[in-house]
This record gives sequence, C-alpha cells and structure tokens, in this order.
Amino acid sequence: MTAEPHDLLSVRTPEQIVESLQADRTPRNIRACLPPADREYFDRDYRRAMAKATEELDLAPVNALLAHWWHMARMKATGEYEAVLERGARIQEQIERGEYVPGRPLREVLAERASVLGVELDL
Repeated sequence: MTAEPHDLLSVRTPEQIVESLQADRTPRNIRACLPPADREYFDRDYRRAMAKATEELDLAPVNALLAHWWHMARMKATGEYEAVLERGARIQEQIERGEYVPGRPLREVLAERASVLGVELDL
C-alpha cells in the first residue's frame, strides 16, 4: 500500500487522532491513525479483503475489516487497547490462582460498548 504520503509527519495527540477518525473513515486515514507498528498488519488484512471482494463482488468483508481497524486505531490512540490487555492479564492471573472473578453478562458489555461507539447491535 502506498499511503505513506497521507501520513502526518508530526506527532498527533490522541484527541486529534480520534477527531480525525470521526471525520474520515477512509482506509487511508484509518491506516494513518494506526501506530506505525500496526500498519503492515492493516495492509495485509486490507489487501486480502479487497482481493476477496474482487472475487466475490461483495464489499461486506471490506467494510467489516475497516470497522475493526477503525476501532483498533481509536482504542490504541486513547490507551483503551492497553487497558483492556492489562485487565485481561489480571483476570487471567486470578483465574490461574483459582480465584473467583466476578463479571457482567456479555450482552450487557457489548451493548454498553456499542452505545459508546454509536453503533447499533442486533442482540
């Protein structure tokens, strides 16, 4: 992918990245908003999805992929991604020690997350 010219050379704040993602959900901008270490993975996934879309004449997988990477870019910009990983690691440690780990129903968690992101779910 040759989207590098679109990438901003200056460092952007998390707020600027989130604002950019809200205003522009194009593949080029999503890629530019990702940390540099994730761009190769985005490129690989995007190329696969586009090849599949070309063969099947169906853009649904491309749209799903872009939604996934949009969320990843947003979560990584705000630090939410790292917080989720840290929480998961703590819970895993508790489980391995045989401790009870209280939780919430998955539907409730998904509905809350969808509300934050402004997405409607069919639960």
